[in-house]
Amino acid sequence: MRAGDCNAVDRTISRNIRQQRLRQQLSQTQLADAIGVTFQQIQKYETGANRISAARLFSIAHALGIPITTFFDGIDNTGAAAQAHLCAPLSLIAERQAAGVIGAYSRITDARMRARIAEFLDEIASSECKGLSRGGRSPPR
Repeated sequence: MRAGDCNAVDRTISRNIRQQRLRQQLSQTQLADAIGVTFQQIQKYETGANRISAARLFSIAHALGIPITTFFDGIDNTGAAAQAHLCAPLSLIAERQAAGVIGAYSRITDARMRARIAEFLDEIASSECKGLSRGGRSPPR
């Protein structure tokens, strides 16, 4: 699938698959083995490079022990992905950059520095979320 072929619904489903896999502390290889594909295929599903058939989505839900509807969280009744997930902390578990920020933050031992960083990030996040609620554009990815 070309990058332009991946729509908001595909991206949301892909993100939710990654989020659920990480929540259960499974590697891509473990999930791939459970559904009978390669870990590369799981990578493609999670990045939106490949669309996921209904049957495969059912297999993934079964392997993770969750309802298939979980993958559609964040999609409204019109099929549009909600913008609100950009400021929802739990949705970030699926994003590589967020994991990197958390990892770097956890290596900082100075409590005052950690507090200053947390305040700084909170200030940035507050301004971003306020901009989105006023119809502002989301930041580029």
